[in-house]
Formats: sequence, C-alpha cells, structure tokens
Amino acid sequence: MSARYLRRARPHLGTLVELGVRVPEAEPARATAALGRAFLALAEVERALSAFLPESDIGRFNAAPAGFEVLLSDDAARVLGAACALARESAGLFDVSLGTGPGAWSLSEGEGGCRLRKHSPGVHLDLGGIGKGFAVDRAFEALFDELARGPEEPACWVNAGGDLRVSGVELPVRLRDERGGGAFPFLVLSEGALATSRFGPLARASLAHASPGHARYVSVAAPTGLLSDALTKVVALCGRADHPLLASHGATAFIHEGGA
Repeated sequence: MSARYLRRARPHLGTLVELGVRVPEAEPARATAALGRAFLALAEVERALSAFLPESDIGRFNAAPAGFEVLLSDDAARVLGAACALARESAGLFDVSLGTGPGAWSLSEGEGGCRLRKHSPGVHLDLGGIGKGFAVDRAFEALFDELARGPEEPACWVNAGGDLRVSGVELPVRLRDERGGGAFPFLVLSEGALATSRFGPLARASLAHASPGHARYVSVAAPTGLLSDALTKVVALCGRADHPLLASHGATAFIHEGGA
C-alpha cells in the first residue's frame, strides 16, 4: 500500500506555513493530533517572539526604558541564547539589534528563569533573522514527537516560505527563476533544514560584494531551522559561502545568481 500524507496550511510568521505528515497506517488519527500540536507550537512562538505584538517578550523589551528586565518565556530564552552565541562566534556579524545596540542588551539567569535586560533606551531587538527558523523547529519537534509515540517511523515536514525542515520523506526544493520566470530544481531534502533568503535592491539587508541592483539568493542547509535561518544572514553579510562558522555547525551554504 502506498504511503498516505496529510497536509495543512495556515498563515503564521508573516507567510503561509505548510505542515505535512505521513499518516500512520496503524494509528491514522495520530496524524491529525500531530498537526494540531504543531500549529499550537507555532502560535506560542509567535506570541513570544514577534516584534509586532506589544505583549510579546520582544515587544515589551522594545517599548521599555533602559534598566528594564523581561522575564522570558522558554522560547524567547532559547532563541536569544542562540543569538548571543552566534553573535560571538561570527565576531558580531549576526546582530539581532540590527545595529541599534549589539552590546546594549544581556541575558541572565535568576529567580524564575532567564531575564533579558535593556541597557540603552535606543536598543531594539528583531528576531526576524532567526525566529522563523526556530518556529519551524518547534513545529517540527511537535510533529515528530507525536508521530514517534506510535509504532512507525515518523515522516513529516514544515515549510514556512523559504524555511524548511524535514525528516523521513524526500522533498524536492525549487528556486524561483528571477530572469526567465517559473522555478528550477535545486536539491532534494530528506533530513535536516534548509533556509533561503533573497537579497535584492529592495531588501532590508544587502549581500556583500553584490553588484548594485542585482538580486541574489543565499541558501543554507543545516541540522536545524534556527541555524539555517541565522546562517543565511552571516553568509550574506560576509559574502562568503565558506565562512568557518558553517563548518562548525555542520552547515553548507550556496549563493545563487538572480535577476536584475
């Protein structure tokens, strides 16, 4: 009997997020339960990390005066901890303050959990360069863990508009053809994560060494969505697909030509 797959999509993270699972033959209802858990995980991450929600951890930090501390949710603590490590490992290339104050915020462990402290009134954090990858990871973990409770090997994926994580199924990835239109085959992903970011004339960030008015893409394959998402920014800012940080995290980068 050929495998049956269940797919669902909802708007999250500023894009359309698609979840897919192979329906277990022995326990088909587990597929629906897995999808429900994954969508809940996406909503939790969005509530904690979005800079556009005043009540989120990041929204409260950005609106606060200097000296204010935010008691972080587990999701925000995990992402900001990873952001600190990547900033250190990349010698400051990765910066979730977007230049408003790389050293003007800090994390500390205290009573009740991890706290985020604001040292300057002008610092604002934006987790757009790492948060979507983390949200993909959280949704993927929810899918995988629910499916793993059954007797069959899990097969599932999460696709969030350029950020993808998959296990147990081969997913073909295509890249948009900026010059000729349509899309062309790029690779097949069966385990791990892949993120692709476009850096063009209207993008918020530019690709180092790229010609003015020229669009290019950076793709990074890595073990997790958080890493693949964040490392596309490191590659873009240095203009190198062989940055040493990639090898240290088991990642591979590609820089693609685009159109004008």
